[in-house]
Amino acid sequence: MKTFCLTTSCLALLALATFTVRASVGTVSGPFIHGNLQIFLIHGETQLEGRHYATLTEAMAKGLVLVRETGNVSELSIENRSKDAIIFLNSGDIVKGGRQDRTIRDDVILDTRSGQIPLASFCVENGRWSKRANEDPNAFYANNNILSSKKLKMAARYGQNQSEVWSSVAEQQMALNNNLSRLNGKTVDTRNALSSSSLQLTLEDKDLAAIKKQYLNDLERLLNGKTDVIGFAYAINGELNSAEVYNNKNLFRALWPKLLDSAVTEAITERGSDRQFQPLKASAVKSLFETALSGAVTERTVSKSTRVRTFTTPSTILFETLDMQADGIWVHKSFINKGKETVTVPLDRNSLLRPSQYPQGSSPNSNR
Repeated sequence: MKTFCLTTSCLALLALATFTVRASVGTVSGPFIHGNLQIFLIHGETQLEGRHYATLTEAMAKGLVLVRETGNVSELSIENRSKDAIIFLNSGDIVKGGRQDRTIRDDVILDTRSGQIPLASFCVENGRWSKRANEDPNAFYANNNILSSKKLKMAARYGQNQSEVWSSVAEQQMALNNNLSRLNGKTVDTRNALSSSSLQLTLEDKDLAAIKKQYLNDLERLLNGKTDVIGFAYAINGELNSAEVYNNKNLFRALWPKLLDSAVTEAITERGSDRQFQPLKASAVKSLFETALSGAVTERTVSKSTRVRTFTTPSTILFETLDMQADGIWVHKSFINKGKETVTVPLDRNSLLRPSQYPQGSSPNSNR
């Protein structure tokens, strides 16, 4: 297991902390490898252990939160009904149901008894605009997955481009079909008959689950016995992909199953052969952090309790989410190594398709 010091004198990982707060000591361990996927664990101290964040998965399962359809592809409504739980929505969370499955654009910190607030979203199912099976077309009932490719994450959160989100879903479905067919020795189609364009239903496919299990058997217990893990980074096909770091250990542990499932799904999507890739060194993760933190910064308000800083360089993107109810301390840092990926940013983001533009009863798929 390789580690390195990340104190301030070593250009600390937790320059990950806000720039006015002294960085903590941290290490990176790994890689832990299965096939074409390499996982690094980020260890360190945190500042927000006193705040309990419920994940969207937990909140929806317990009925603490209501996510409702608005008739607008790019906006839902959400309400935290709990008097105790602060709810953390992770950017890329997929909510199932409504007239179309959606993904949440930004991290959002939802205060107790929030009342209904708008929630920026993107459609990840462009072939439907009506009730599906026995689901309520006016509400969403589950969150079990997050976006499962770097291209999708960039299209939704950075590019904010609905057309690219749709095309990235279709691209991932095609790649999964090809790779799963080869790995299973039979023809596999992950597009579900209930809605062939649904990313969520693709992620629930049984043939995909069988291959994911091979990865998860090796990797899902990585946190066992470790009390200081605050995030992870991963590489696919020998190239560093992304890293997710949280300023609350319990929040990271609660999100870990979804985050790992997403990384595994992306690895299967990109699995072109069974060739072995040279293990990366922990210094590659350090380099990603240092490069991303040097980027040009913009900042915007997402909600009353949430602000997001975006750091951009030619090769990286970093989203830093601030909890404004905790003195503006960061709660999540999401690093993306752009690699060969590109994304188109619409000239006018207000022109993104809305359901009102579609004829009555038609599905919003004209811009596929």
